[in-house]
Amino acid sequence: MPNQNPNILFVGPIPPPYSGPELSMQQFLESDILNEAFEITFLKTNFRSDNTNKGKFDIRMFINFFVFFFKLIRVLTFNNITCLYYPITPTQVGWIGRDAWTILLAKLFRAKVIIHMRGSHFKLNVQHFRPLTKRLVGYSLKKVDTAIVQANYLKDQFLPFIPETKVEVLYQAVNTHEYKANEDVKVEDGKIFIMGHMTKAKGYTDILKIIPDICQEFPNVKFYFAGNIRKGERGVFYNQYTGEKLEYEDPFEIEQEILNSESNANYKNLGIISGIDKLMHLQTTDIFLSASYSEGFSRSLLEAMSVGKPVVFTPVGAHREVFKDEIHGLSFAPGDLEGLKHALRTMLLDKTKKLEIGKTNRTHVVTNFSIEHIACNFKTIIQNTLAS
Repeated sequence: MPNQNPNILFVGPIPPPYSGPELSMQQFLESDILNEAFEITFLKTNFRSDNTNKGKFDIRMFINFFVFFFKLIRVLTFNNITCLYYPITPTQVGWIGRDAWTILLAKLFRAKVIIHMRGSHFKLNVQHFRPLTKRLVGYSLKKVDTAIVQANYLKDQFLPFIPETKVEVLYQAVNTHEYKANEDVKVEDGKIFIMGHMTKAKGYTDILKIIPDICQEFPNVKFYFAGNIRKGERGVFYNQYTGEKLEYEDPFEIEQEILNSESNANYKNLGIISGIDKLMHLQTTDIFLSASYSEGFSRSLLEAMSVGKPVVFTPVGAHREVFKDEIHGLSFAPGDLEGLKHALRTMLLDKTKKLEIGKTNRTHVVTNFSIEHIACNFKTIIQNTLAS
């Protein structure tokens, strides 16, 4: 008997690279809950295997533009697609190059459209788009049936084009069965672990600046960074907490200062890690740190909390909504170096607090952010969109 479930077209990136958007899409594609409810067709968007040149306009991007839309038109023509799910970009290049046309093509084939904004800076970015791009973005957004954001207070990101009644909240998800503590693994006292792009927007250069002060007081502390150092910013240009424009800093130059200083032994650049290697570093870390200026909902932060780690974080994106200062970790305003140092000192000095926060975090994540829980919420969003 043929499958009578609605055919949903998922359009987006999958690993590699192993960053938030790619891993989230993979989770949805592999979800038993979603696959039992829908017939899922997938169209891959990413053509690069790492994030170093992500968003860079070159000949490969030009060729991929035509290849992607040829595939999209073919899928829409020969498959009975009832709904398109598509994570949008926050950049002008992304909207001109793919986002607007993907939405409009899906509507041309009479499919419902669900877009997903994983960051928290779309509204700020759009204000600085060129006039013609703004009009294209606005026209496309008005065709959208449902928009998804990662926090309730971000539901105004698409105004005035999409009313808040058409905007749904879907939090980040993590595989809590995979990301869990291992009692046989020894925690490295004083290990501070950071994952993500090593850029100004992710707080990388801010963390490097405070390393000498922290290590002067705590000589055994070591900062482990996992990710890729990248010149320039390709998506985040503003402090989401204050709305101020970011002042760019070259991460390679700031890193060189640390490497040439007495603190070089307290700094470790792991490069890009994934799988068992990433899980091992999470399990052995003492404190997890996220210093981002803008986030939708940090996947790496959630993974660390799922493993039962205490965290120091900035209250950006969904973090200010779902994590409480002093309960789930210690927070500081992005760019506040004194606040960052104070939070780290406090956590390093209080072992009892670290253990209590770690246990609280594991329970909080399992209860609210497991992939099973979030997939159920996503299934409801799709069903409501189809019924609208």
